[in-house]
Amino acid sequence: MIRLPGRRRKTRLLPALVLLLPLLSACGAVGGQDPQTAPIDAPPAQQEQSMLQDSGGVTDTETVAGMNTDSESKGDTNANAVDAAASPAPSHPEEGVTVYLRDRNGYLAPMTLNLTSGDSSDDSSAETLAKTALTWLTQDASRTEQLPAGFTAVIPQGMKADSVKLDAKKSTVSIDFAAPLAGMNATQERKMIEALVWTMTELPGMDKVRLSVAGKPIRALPASGLPVDEVLTRGFGINLEAAQGVHLMRSMPVTLYFAASTDNGDGYFVPVTRLVDRTSDRIGAALGELIKGPQDNQGLHAVLPPGITVEKHSQKDDTVNVALREEGWSLDTAVPSEMTEALVLTVTEMTGAPQVKLAMNGSDSFVDTERRSYAQPVTRPVTVNVLKR
Repeated sequence: MIRLPGRRRKTRLLPALVLLLPLLSACGAVGGQDPQTAPIDAPPAQQEQSMLQDSGGVTDTETVAGMNTDSESKGDTNANAVDAAASPAPSHPEEGVTVYLRDRNGYLAPMTLNLTSGDSSDDSSAETLAKTALTWLTQDASRTEQLPAGFTAVIPQGMKADSVKLDAKKSTVSIDFAAPLAGMNATQERKMIEALVWTMTELPGMDKVRLSVAGKPIRALPASGLPVDEVLTRGFGINLEAAQGVHLMRSMPVTLYFAASTDNGDGYFVPVTRLVDRTSDRIGAALGELIKGPQDNQGLHAVLPPGITVEKHSQKDDTVNVALREEGWSLDTAVPSEMTEALVLTVTEMTGAPQVKLAMNGSDSFVDTERRSYAQPVTRPVTVNVLKR
């Protein structure tokens, strides 16, 4: 078995932070519009409710457990860059924490931040990591310059949590806010919930989140009226969109990984939850949508060539086997690393399986553009998208 290390680019080192991604995304504002005020791709309330109530989708814990201020990036002098690269897990949990931030197109992207001296604590517990993650999710001028250009936190400045508690037996993070979620539009408040759920379920052993205000569970979002389950999982989705022609009441969600890039051309992956026609073949549905590519061709980029097809796929124990075919491809041609990484991220997110065995045109004797061999199954990257300065 080998670990997929991901793409690496020549970038500048940022000593305070290292941004990595086990998943990225957000329904985004594009075309130069303000991501806080232009709800591009924001689903209607009934679509979001369908997503939450979809009993056949990724709403149960077992299925989703392994799925694992405005940006001013134009002319920004912030030299931070994103490097889409996977890295091994920190040797100690206190060395890094993964949070989901909003990119310049409005998509939420996971980043693993190396803890600064200001975050250091003698207490290295998971609860401390959760509190640190919540701090990075909250807008703060003193932290903005440590983020990559065009990326921002999603929780409004001044919004405080009275308590953050972890229940290891129930795999649950509980966050109690001091005051109601006020002053946000429907798109902003959904983005905030997505970021909270996906960030907290990055913590080791945690796959559920409970949100409350002054001790009372949040039952609905104020601006949209969207119902909120008392216990949230990654089945809530991230960067939600609907496939063309899908009937919402007969749909299910699949989470896909597409590519994006900063103004400086540095690449990173973004997770997008797409509602598709319900089917028992969830892996096949996800692969089919990945081949179709992103609906937003301005903020996201396709990761698979349009001519590629899926010959077969299966899952045995902790390994998913995927056989692809592309006419005209030969073994002496390296496969784009962006393609293989997105495949592994998407398949492991959908199934919870930790590793994927890939084949191209009937052979596993191929390498990618980073000269990595795929003769053995590859494991899901622990971290992706490295922030460097």
